[in-house]
Amino acid sequence: NFSGKGEPIEIFADEGIEWHKNKNKYVAVGNARAVSGTLSLKSDRIEAFYSESEASGMNIKKVQAKKNVIIEDNALQIKGGDYAEYTLKKDYFLITGKEITLTSESNILKSRKKLEYWRSKNIAIATGNAEAKKSNEFIVSADKLVWYLTESKNITKVKKLLGFKNVSIKTNYEVAFSDKAIYNNITEICKLYGNVKLQRGESFLLGEYAEVDLRTGISKLLPAPGKFPNENKVKALINKGGIDANGAN
Repeated sequence: NFSGKGEPIEIFADEGIEWHKNKNKYVAVGNARAVSGTLSLKSDRIEAFYSESEASGMNIKKVQAKKNVIIEDNALQIKGGDYAEYTLKKDYFLITGKEITLTSESNILKSRKKLEYWRSKNIAIATGNAEAKKSNEFIVSADKLVWYLTESKNITKVKKLLGFKNVSIKTNYEVAFSDKAIYNNITEICKLYGNVKLQRGESFLLGEYAEVDLRTGISKLLPAPGKFPNENKVKALINKGGIDANGAN
């Protein structure tokens, strides 16, 4: 099987398919494609490695794709990879490249180094100048971004987004910076933790914790959760005509 769900695999190629018996692998060359259920893997070259036993026969355990990698799964698409490896036992993809893009509906996740896709766990992780975009609403950048996904009627949707290290969020209203961010796609509220800075024009709000409502455009700078108010006061640097920072110290 290919997808880890017991579904058979079909392999296609324009230039031919080779069977390397001594190395327990198949090699498909030229516009190669491996398909199993809703999962499709396309590339210039695909190598499928298998194991054999009398009880189960031939079982594919790992698939490698090289050059022009495209992965499609339940209306989710990953493209731009130079190399991809799929481990069936873990139901896990590792894609490397300088311009990797994962698209799910109006959500886009980009990486300039590597992207990991855990199918059964519904998690995608972008590492290396990672960027997430939702339509024209916002762009999140960080060293690492994690998407938590959910499936509904054969459509994969983004449920939650986590950002780690050098996080920045650009909206139609402001730019926000922090060490860590958690975005809930249902409530459309983004929580920012550590070295938080909210910027509108030349005015700033500084603190350790903030909540940004991307639906209403209202941002709140608050004391960090679990700490007393006097332990980490918020601070505003406001130019004339800038931010309304009622209650900021």
